[in-house]
Amino acid sequence: MICKKNKLVFLVFSILVSAILNTSFLIVNAQNKQDIVIGTGGTAGTYYVVAAAMANAVNQNSDLVNVIVQPTNGSLENLNLVHNGDIQMGMSNSDGVYFAANGTNTYESVGKLNIKGLMSLYMSAGQMATLRKSGIETYADLKGKKVVLGPQGTTIVEMSKAILRAYNIDPEKDITPFYLSFDEGLQKLTDGEIDATFFVAGVPTSAMINATSTNDIRLVDISDEIVKTISEKYSYYKPYVIPGGTYKGIDEDVNSFKIMTEVFIGADVPEEIAYEFVKQALEHLDEYKESHVVAKEISLEQVAKTSAELHPGAKKYYEEVGALD
Repeated sequence: MICKKNKLVFLVFSILVSAILNTSFLIVNAQNKQDIVIGTGGTAGTYYVVAAAMANAVNQNSDLVNVIVQPTNGSLENLNLVHNGDIQMGMSNSDGVYFAANGTNTYESVGKLNIKGLMSLYMSAGQMATLRKSGIETYADLKGKKVVLGPQGTTIVEMSKAILRAYNIDPEKDITPFYLSFDEGLQKLTDGEIDATFFVAGVPTSAMINATSTNDIRLVDISDEIVKTISEKYSYYKPYVIPGGTYKGIDEDVNSFKIMTEVFIGADVPEEIAYEFVKQALEHLDEYKESHVVAKEISLEQVAKTSAELHPGAKKYYEEVGALD
């Protein structure tokens, strides 16, 4: 009797397990989506805002991919995470993508990273913020000051150092350098712990909007002569003027540089995944172009102009829509 009961229990259990497995199988196939992670930057920065809006549009319209947005320390971390296969996509300034894809500059000692180009999005601007009461008006005034140059090892640091050197300021000897994230730099500035902080972001960026709402901040201007010198030496730095009135209390135009923001992807990511992401992101651009003013810059005319060789999936889509013509 006990044996029959055990057999009955086992039979019922087997039926239940089979039903659960079949149900799970149906759910997986009904969703039929593959998670892909995109590395961005701090949650207050432009990378994160634009990527989150783009991911939402892709997820709402794709039957193949589900994009997960991951906050990071920015370009350098994103490039390393994608190269190592920890995430599938990332955002970076174009100089970082170029250096990584070609194994130059920052990556000279490690060689080419395992990445491909995906999308060229919008321009970001280099911005040096200081409190007006500091008396700092030009980069020349930074000598002897405590200055955040950007996160350690990033292309942001490369840009800030290039500007300082153009003013004959040694970034290691003539200032006290700090290597912090965008958010950390602004926080230390408003707390009075540093004199100035450099960052690269879309214009405007929410972190600066928040900071200028409660603090009297100045953006440090670059002279026309230095702008010309640097843009001629580094072709990827383009002259840019941050319009007066962009941020509260900053009514004057400010000379700076702009650089393209790109989305790159792991070279080993399947072609159909890259194709699907690009297709949905561009065909549903209207759904997120109002998420930030810089998203309005995304267009077929520039999206395929990446600093790394295009991923085959992206190239396939761009060929179909004539973006490579």
